[in-house]
Amino acid sequence: VNEKIEAVNYLIDNNIGADKLIPGTGLCSIKDTVMYSKVNAKLKVKAILVLPAFYYKNVSNEGVVEFYKRVIGEVGDSDLKYILYNIPQVSGVSIGLEVIEQLIKLFPNNVVGMKESSGNLDNMLRITKYFNNFSLFSGSDSLALKVCQRGGAGAITACSNISGKLLNYIINNYKKESEIKNFQLLQQLQEQIRKTLLLHEPISALKAFLSVTNNNENWNKVNPPLIKILHPKDHKTVMSLIELIKKMDELLPSA
Repeated sequence: VNEKIEAVNYLIDNNIGADKLIPGTGLCSIKDTVMYSKVNAKLKVKAILVLPAFYYKNVSNEGVVEFYKRVIGEVGDSDLKYILYNIPQVSGVSIGLEVIEQLIKLFPNNVVGMKESSGNLDNMLRITKYFNNFSLFSGSDSLALKVCQRGGAGAITACSNISGKLLNYIINNYKKESEIKNFQLLQQLQEQIRKTLLLHEPISALKAFLSVTNNNENWNKVNPPLIKILHPKDHKTVMSLIELIKKMDELLPSA
């Protein structure tokens, strides 16, 4: 938790506005989640992204709601915006329509959206259809276009660390798709970047990629159980990503 606090403060100290940050504060411990969320509330961040407490499996909807009730109550900031985080294949905890509905009723000023990383497009589209004034963010770059076309708010993804320009262009221009000759090519490229990243453990691959493209070995650091890519310039996934990002820069219109 201390490293997370240090990271957020570092960004703000280096002129990244707090109002542009959405830190992920959901941790195994409610106490840690509350503490880190309070830190971010005091910093006046744009919002916080909160994964439900995990480790214990087969928890009920009531238990998930109680977790968020306790966090929001103990943080005690009526202005802080919460984005729920649904990634059940990792957390073992699912956030369904019933949970979302209850939390919106309990905290209409606080619970404003969700990052949906289950990969279940049908579920994402049900959420965008069912809830008004609730921002649904795709956790998948590949599905972001379809989600936005059906009322989604955008995307929050790991790939955006390297292909954010592409994802941003797709999301901001999908309504003009018919006017952009290479729009589908750009969408296919986004899907290819994501598939390539997932050929390896993605966090290690992302950091290795950034170490090469920024010529800075400090990027290539991970903690166990992740394993550092020792020779990123010769690593197949990293090299493939570099070529795809070059293609992205060639295809995107100049600013």
